[in-house]
Amino acid sequence: MFKKLFVFLIITSCGFKPMYDKKSYNNLSKKTAEISISPVKGFDGQYGIKLRNSLLNKLTPMGKPENPVYILDITLTSPNISDYTINTQGIASSRLVKMVAKYTLKKKGNANVLIENQVTASAPYNLLNNQFSTEMLKNDAVKLSIEDLAEQIYFSIITYFAEK
Repeated sequence: MFKKLFVFLIITSCGFKPMYDKKSYNNLSKKTAEISISPVKGFDGQYGIKLRNSLLNKLTPMGKPENPVYILDITLTSPNISDYTINTQGIASSRLVKMVAKYTLKKKGNANVLIENQVTASAPYNLLNNQFSTEMLKNDAVKLSIEDLAEQIYFSIITYFAEK
């Protein structure tokens, strides 16, 4: 009993507050519901759309805000693919997909940048004898990287709002 009380006093005295308690979570979800996500710039195509859709699901699950307070701009680089592992014959046996997203969060109608950051995600995939299977593995690695980028951006934003 004494240990629990001691731990509680230590945690509360250092300023710790849980990010996901009911009150904080409601405040965070209200803040993120006020974010408008611009179409992803840079690398065109389905990857930018997937990144944006993933963030829309995380930040504004109830739909786009009618009167957004914040604007999220994202620039996505094209996937960088490099050899990851080399077998004993000196031939690549797997590759690594690396993607970078730069993002800024601003207040609408205000030039002040609240968050400006860059996140990186990577995922490996094996090289198989079957070209189609290798291409499918590569696409899965890209999807995993995009989801990882979305998670990093999401957590950065909610951390910012939780600290304010």
